[in-house]
Amino acid sequence: MPLQRNEYQGDFPVPMKKFLALFLTLTLLAGLTACKGREAIAEAQVVHVVTAPTDDATFVYEPEDPTQVLPGGQTIALVTGPGGTDSGEDAMLWQGVQTFANTYHYTAVSQTAAGSTADDAEAALRAAAESGAKLVVCRGEVMGQALYRMQENYPDVHYLLFDDEPHNDDYSAYKTANLVHCVLFQEEQAGYLAGYAAVTEGYTALGFVGTREVPGIVRYATGFLQGAEAAAEQQGERVSLQTWFADTDTVNDAITQRMIDWYNNGTTLIMVSGGDLYTGVANAVNQTGAKAITTDCDRTDQGDRILASAVKCYNAAVQRELYTFFVQGTWDAQSAGQTEKTGFTNGEVALQAGSPWRLDSFSQESYRKLYEKLRTSALRVDTYSDLDTLPDTPNVTLTRLR
Repeated sequence: MPLQRNEYQGDFPVPMKKFLALFLTLTLLAGLTACKGREAIAEAQVVHVVTAPTDDATFVYEPEDPTQVLPGGQTIALVTGPGGTDSGEDAMLWQGVQTFANTYHYTAVSQTAAGSTADDAEAALRAAAESGAKLVVCRGEVMGQALYRMQENYPDVHYLLFDDEPHNDDYSAYKTANLVHCVLFQEEQAGYLAGYAAVTEGYTALGFVGTREVPGIVRYATGFLQGAEAAAEQQGERVSLQTWFADTDTVNDAITQRMIDWYNNGTTLIMVSGGDLYTGVANAVNQTGAKAITTDCDRTDQGDRILASAVKCYNAAVQRELYTFFVQGTWDAQSAGQTEKTGFTNGEVALQAGSPWRLDSFSQESYRKLYEKLRTSALRVDTYSDLDTLPDTPNVTLTRLR
């Protein structure tokens, strides 16, 4: 039987036309969904990319919720050792405290300990607590020792301790009260950046000199080793690394001379960590024409031969911690009496290589790419607090000197 005219439209029967229309609609929707998916991925990539820090001194904290209003009006006290806030780590903490206070309308004050003992630190901490400060910021082993004694004596005062945890005089006991929050930097991550940069720049005869063989300084050394190994493997290089711990925080002619001897015997770059060793290595590179990398905070202003500094971003970290605290006016359950480890994830360890950037082969773009791989755990840095058990480093020969 012939088909009726109303069952045709164009060249196809009605059922086929409906199928094609549905097929084309679904195809269009799939295309739009794919485009939106790609846009969402791109947006997610933009949101989650962290710019690798290159200058902690210029950092200003930007909260996730910029509409959050802090109450302001309270006092933040920074307690330092006898060196005050003129230079070094405490200078960066002071800059962070001042930046936060100026941004959110708090009052920043500083208290300097009269000497370098735990008794001196305790007296300064008590003076800060009795001055009316809502939060007291301090740093280091001596402050940790002093805080152990008096952390619960002022129930309305909270504390933020960097680089240590409250401990007794002989380090046999540790206790952190709920009024205290501790922050430890992952030195091995900063050390990794330095080791990778050194070998990428072509320095294959390396040295590491630390004040003492204590966990924080050892972590710098073992991170330096891992970074050197990664770069050596990538470039097909053979690298040597010798380590030595001076067992003192004070530099002297003998220590400086030992570094000079290393340079004269073929070492091309030394990384130094702790105390006054930075002064010694600055003298050594000036006499030999060699190069060095320092730690903790930026010391590239000590001369062009200080290629870079593997730093803890005190300015950035203290601003973040202050914001977290003052949102609630107290330490929350995740912070009270707890110790936090910070590093790549928060962008609070870095390699600072001067301004302009002093490294050639390891460019700022190379640094940013490496940092992102480390931040997202595409590359891994392991933590070692002593030199007894270390990773295999087939491309780096390690020599421990006594």
